[in-house]
Amino acid sequence: MGPHISGITDINELIERSYVVSIPLRMPFRGLTHREVMLIDGPEGPGEWAAFTEYPDNVAAKWLAAALEQAFDDTVAPAPAGVEKVAVNATFPALDPGDGAAWWKKFPGVKAAKVKVGEPGQLLIDDVARVNAIRQAVGPDVTLRLDANARWSVSEADKALFMLRAFDIDYVEQPVSTVDEMVYLKRQLRGTGIRLAADELIRQSGALDEVIDKRAADIAVLKVSPLGGIRPTLALAQQAQDAGLQVVISSGLETSVGLSWGARAAAIVGYQTHSPLAAGLGTAVFFESDVVTQPLKVAAGSIPVNRPVLDPRKIRKVIAAEERTTWWQERLRRCLPMVANGLES
Repeated sequence: MGPHISGITDINELIERSYVVSIPLRMPFRGLTHREVMLIDGPEGPGEWAAFTEYPDNVAAKWLAAALEQAFDDTVAPAPAGVEKVAVNATFPALDPGDGAAWWKKFPGVKAAKVKVGEPGQLLIDDVARVNAIRQAVGPDVTLRLDANARWSVSEADKALFMLRAFDIDYVEQPVSTVDEMVYLKRQLRGTGIRLAADELIRQSGALDEVIDKRAADIAVLKVSPLGGIRPTLALAQQAQDAGLQVVISSGLETSVGLSWGARAAAIVGYQTHSPLAAGLGTAVFFESDVVTQPLKVAAGSIPVNRPVLDPRKIRKVIAAEERTTWWQERLRRCLPMVANGLES
């Protein structure tokens, strides 16, 4: 079911409420040098539609559902009273080993760090050098997580984790692509202390049931925007927790608008579990600028849980070219009916 969007009267009104921005990144991430998103200013505040431009409409529609939920749905559960911040992890892209220490300084006070591995065009020796340098930079008391984005084969994962286990790895996120491969790898890792987390299997394949049934992972990584909003995210979080999995709320390289929606979800999940894992929401640092009055910067290992307020001056500086705005508006015209029809198109 789509979000409660009764405040939307027609597509033209929605377009009038929107801004398309293109924000430079401090360093390339996922091959991008700019992040392009649509912001929708609704009665509940702004929502962010951040589906990557290469995504097909049926996938992008889920991200749109999350944006409309954020901007229009006044029935979404608020953050628990008294929860004003959520702990986050540092995120290291596939940077050169020599740049790790400087990047680490952008995440003051965090107790966990996630490192991208298995990136296209890089070798295992590059991953080992990067993780080694980051372990030295963060020290022995910071938890290290790896994220391979399902790019390894089973044999590659076996070899990589044999070499990387020397750096005291807590878990590796989606090292391989299928549930059965995860099951095999989990068996191989028994006794090493390295846990497995499922991400793409949940948000792209909808395979949480199978992950649980086959005990293929220890952790469920849930991203609010790709899953269609806070409501479906909380439902999956409850299912995962009931099955004994821990939950990490993460993000899809969003501005502080989208990150704030993730922070609300993380606050709710953390309150329910009483032992939350650090969320993957400390990524505003990747942006050269932001679009809100108070960007969600990491301080003392956390980001605040608050409602974003758009900053018109900042938006004007990063407004996208006219042809890109038109492209997003046409995408909106195609995807909105899918949301209204419960993403069944």
